[in-house]
Amino acid sequence: MFSPPRPFSPSPPHPIRIVIPIVAGIGNALLAVPMVRHLKRIRPEAKITVLARIGAMGDVFKRLDEVDEVIVTGKGAKGMARMVLSSRRLKPDVYLVPFPSNRWQYAVLAATSGAKRKILHSYPVGRARAMHFIGDRIAAVRGIHDVQQNLNLLRKLGIKPDAPEPPVFRVTDDDRAVAATMLSAAGLPRDANPIVIHAGSARTVLARAKRWPAESYAKLIGASAQEFGNRVVLIEGPDEAGVAREILQSPPIAMGGLSTVVVKLSGPLAHAAALLERADLYVGSDSGLAHLAAAVGTRAVTIFAPADPDRVCPFGNRDLVVQSPTHCAPCMQYPWNATAPAILCREPFCVREVGVDAVMEKVRLALSPLKVATTMAAAP
Repeated sequence: MFSPPRPFSPSPPHPIRIVIPIVAGIGNALLAVPMVRHLKRIRPEAKITVLARIGAMGDVFKRLDEVDEVIVTGKGAKGMARMVLSSRRLKPDVYLVPFPSNRWQYAVLAATSGAKRKILHSYPVGRARAMHFIGDRIAAVRGIHDVQQNLNLLRKLGIKPDAPEPPVFRVTDDDRAVAATMLSAAGLPRDANPIVIHAGSARTVLARAKRWPAESYAKLIGASAQEFGNRVVLIEGPDEAGVAREILQSPPIAMGGLSTVVVKLSGPLAHAAALLERADLYVGSDSGLAHLAAAVGTRAVTIFAPADPDRVCPFGNRDLVVQSPTHCAPCMQYPWNATAPAILCREPFCVREVGVDAVMEKVRLALSPLKVATTMAAAP
């Protein structure tokens, strides 16, 4: 008996293996998140592996359903070798390098990855020194945010990116319980919603050029306490150990009798994320924690000097940037004019020119919706 042919059913697409190296920092990791999520939405069959230089960078992607595997490879030459070996073991179809990637190390990682395709950006300088002849290159575009730069890489895979979405870091109830305990141990109520101040990052020359003076932070704490109550929490990670003490010993606090809480961050990145999620506001330097605050939905006032806020401000918080008023800022040369991190600024760094009043203006702007909401909630 004749049987009609079955309707044609196309075979599922080949599950391509995509490897993404994350080596530059927590902020850079977070700014790659929208690219990863969009890629998985368009190519759900793709197997995405992230190779992270340190655990904190890996933690950003371990919280994403869109990532199939995260491998922490470590720092230095040994870490780079593990990154290469891990990639070759995976036999990737695509090696996708996030922005900015204008250093020879990225080209070497791509060339030795064993991937069939290596996708990176190209830049106005560095064709020879940064080996732009390696990989399939898409031109980096001046004047756009790094989130968009990363999304543009997907065009090489035939994917037209949507409008940029904000980076996210997913916080669990367990993380929130740890944050509440941290606040309680510091002498604050477990349900407190503080103004969190983070005064710096690692003690490199670039980090020093980004760091607002301790005395300025002390004046800011005093002005904030006078206007919004004494609810500032200073957070300090291992890379900036001792900065909180410098602030507390500055005359505006030491002589003003203010009692300022310090919380030292030493655990997983998720605990810092939960603390920032609890905050009414983040105020601080251009750092990975500023991006983390924005990624958990907390508004972030950030102080910029050498770096370009149009490129790397916490996504969605451009209106809360306070920038050095000097004509030469921003002066970061990488990746457009140099193939390694470099700035034109020299000590005394121009970040010192940022005034406390300018920062307080942004603090008021950020907190004014909260003040309105609180007033309405209290109304009969």
